[in-house]
Parts: sequence; C-alpha cells; structure tokens
Amino acid sequence: MFKRLILNIGALLLVGGMSTVSWANVPAPPVNQNIGIPDGVFNNLARENCWYCHIPSRLTPADLAVIDWSFAAPDVKPGVITDRHHARVDTVVQDPTQSPNGVPGELYDCLSCHFVEWNPVTFSYDIAQNFIDCLNCHTQVVNQASVHHLTAPAQALNCQHCHGARIDNPGDGHYIPTGRPPTLVTPRTSDGKGTNGEGACDFCHNTGIDAVSGRVIPTNDVNHHSTGIGQPGISALDCTVCHDQMGTDWAIRRCEDCHGINSVHNIQADSNGDGVVTVGGEDPFFGHIGSSPADCNGCHGGYIGAGGMPAPFSGPVVPELTGLSTQSVPAGSAETITVSGISLSNEILTFFGAMEVDSTASLTAADGTTIALTAVDVTPSTMNVTLPADLAPGNYYLRAVKGLNNMSNPMALVVQPPVAIDQVVADGSVLTISGNGFGAYLDAIDSGTSISMAAATCSVNSWNDSEIVADCGASTCGSLEVESIFGSASTDVSCN
Repeated sequence: MFKRLILNIGALLLVGGMSTVSWANVPAPPVNQNIGIPDGVFNNLARENCWYCHIPSRLTPADLAVIDWSFAAPDVKPGVITDRHHARVDTVVQDPTQSPNGVPGELYDCLSCHFVEWNPVTFSYDIAQNFIDCLNCHTQVVNQASVHHLTAPAQALNCQHCHGARIDNPGDGHYIPTGRPPTLVTPRTSDGKGTNGEGACDFCHNTGIDAVSGRVIPTNDVNHHSTGIGQPGISALDCTVCHDQMGTDWAIRRCEDCHGINSVHNIQADSNGDGVVTVGGEDPFFGHIGSSPADCNGCHGGYIGAGGMPAPFSGPVVPELTGLSTQSVPAGSAETITVSGISLSNEILTFFGAMEVDSTASLTAADGTTIALTAVDVTPSTMNVTLPADLAPGNYYLRAVKGLNNMSNPMALVVQPPVAIDQVVADGSVLTISGNGFGAYLDAIDSGTSISMAAATCSVNSWNDSEIVADCGASTCGSLEVESIFGSASTDVSCN
C-alpha cells in the first residue's frame, strides 16, 4: 500500500494511506499527490510525525491511540529503525555526530544513545524512554529547515540519495539547454503564457486543495525554502544553489540543475489503478508523460504540437519502492526478498515499436560500495531479489534501477550478525560463554540484553561481541539463553 506524509503549511498532519481511492482527474493546481514525495513542508516536525514513516518497535496499540493513529501502520517494518541503530554498535562514531553521548573516533555502545535511570523501587536501572523521540538526535531548525535536508547527502547536494532519479543532482553534468527562452524547451517558473497559464511549473505545482486528501498544498517557494538548503546560517550552502545572482530579482532559471529534461520526462503515475504505467496513455495531471497534448502543453504552453511523441525524451519511467518483504536478514543467508513498488517495469516507445524495460536492483553499503543484484519475476509492482550470502553485517540501501541510471528511492535493509554460542566453560557459578553476535550489554530492565540459565537470570561480569562472563549462582546447568540486541541463542549446559 502506498503511504505518504500528509503535510500542511506550518504543520504536518497525519491521515491514512491510500490504495483503492479514486484519484481525481481534475485540472491542476495542485497536481495529484500520488507519486514520490509530495509537494509539502517537512519542518516543524514532532516525533509523532516521524513515526508515520519510521515507526519504533516499542509502540503499543495504546501508544497509537494516544496520538490518534486511526489509519493502517506504515510500510516501514516495525523494528527496522531499532535494527539500523543497533547495527552501529562497535562501529566508529563519525565526526560530527548527533549521538547524545557518542565521542567521535570511539566506538558506539548502548550508552552512546540510551540513557538509564536508577529505580529505587526495583533497585535496578531502567531505560529512560526519551530515546524514542527521533528529534533528540536528528535535529531540525524550527521554522527554517527540514531535518531531512540537514543530512550529509543533502548538504553535499546528493539529492538522488533520497529522491531517486525523479530529480537530478546539481553539478552532475546532466544536459541543460542554454541560450533559449522559457517554454521553447522548458517551462517558466510561473505565469505561463498559455491560454490557461500553461507553460509554467506552477500550472500544476502550486497552492490549492489536493482533491484526493483534501489538504492544503503550499506554494512552490514555500516548499523549496522550507528545506533550509542554501539558507545562510543553517548550512554551508547559500542561496545560489537555486538563485542566479546576476539579476536583481534573484531569478530562478536554474531549476534544471535539479529538474533536468531527462528526469522530468520520466515521471508518471498510474492514473487508472491497473498496475501499469503507460507512457503517453495515462490521464492528464498524473505526471509529465501522460495524456498528450494536456501534459505536454502544461509545461510547453502549446509550443510543441500535440501530434508529436508523448514526451521527446521519455524512456524508462522512474521506479519507486514502497516496501520490502523483510528489512532485516541474518548474515550468511542468501535470502530472497520481494520488493514492492511502482513502475518496476514499463513499456517505452522506440523506432522499432514498444519495448519492455525491467528494473534490476542495487545494494549500497554504508561505505558507499555498490553491489548490483539481479531481479527476477519482475512486474510493474513487484520483483524478487536474492541477496549475496557473503554480505557483511551492517546497514544497506536497496534501490531499483531501470535503464542506465533511473534509480528509485532507497529502502533500508539491515544485515544482522548471526547470534551463536560456540562454547560454555564453567568455573563454579561463573560461566564463560564464547561465540559471536553478542553485541553490547546494557544493564537496565527491558534492555533486550540478558543471560539466563534454567530460566534464572544471571548477573553479567563482562560482555563483548564474542565473549560473555556471567555469574549464574546455583543455576550452573540446564538451558542457557543469551538475549542480545541482534537476536537470541541458546544451548544446553550439561550437569557434571
């Protein structure tokens, strides 16, 4: 089911996702908000807004009732956010870091992020629940910048990291026409010269009421400025990311730095819900290559005849991912996962007739290393991908790739270390447990890290990823269980 944030001016509202609604075929603006990241404002977030896409595993039905969670849970797997953070344990803290207690150059452990409080009633430590608030670490500049656009990829102008090929990266060398007036090749930013205002971006992308959700769509300048990209004092970037300084009006004829000819001509939604995106055959106002002449004239204002191709540069429609059958897999397993999405396959028009173009898959590790994966059983909405058995534990991004460089938005995938007990050596009441995947230990109730022997909890003397030393008192034999942040393992210890 396709989910998306519902945004409003100055606030971020939550409503249900949609899959069977009847999308409106009505003149824009605003254009139908049913593909990609919606036109909207992402600043002034509260933690409940983050939960819409990034739901923590500890949320209970009672928690959801408190925030009036009246819609279906999002596609993001409950627990994957926890898994992604736990995968940082024993890796180097980056510089700079937003981790509350992390020291750059040292290794992450539980207390880099978690806070514990002494409970005199239980005479033990409890985990302080404030870590559930994403904004403790992922900071934002209220009323000025989106937390998403203060990330390292955004500040490096790597827009495609999150948006995929629906957008271009400034300075990546993509084709930008020069010396030609607006509407002959590309639209104006506003005030199109067509009869009804065609020939400008704001003919479709402007303020108004989205006919599907009933929400208010802000204007283009509000949406773009709310990112914080280029605002002095917020980042190292300045206004010239978008604006030309040569004129006195700060004109924006630099739109194609991000919205180039190739990227805009490959964006299209499925207007009738049949699961197939038909280039040139979809209803108007659902993309840039739908109904000709309506969509062509929306940008070109009538300068290009209706009898031409649906879009001169159209080709493989940019794919979009909406979910994975699992987002956490154990290391060492060549697991096959099902990828769900939009436009994972589509037909393109060539001089030799129609040709089907299927997506492949790409897996990117935290260090930027990319692994090409083969996709099978590809349909417009699903494909199956088998992961390599030798993937190292850690965080990855999985993307669909169609054609040479039409990549989708990323979906997070976590490869978890296998938790295994290799040997147990007893010395009286003290057990030395050797193995792997134990992670780190947090001495607090409900931390998810513990040792038990014959169902009795043991006290931990020391704990690292490959060895645990624990005192189990009188319980020195029976079923031993290690519960770690990456999972659990058990073995039977014989009684001597």
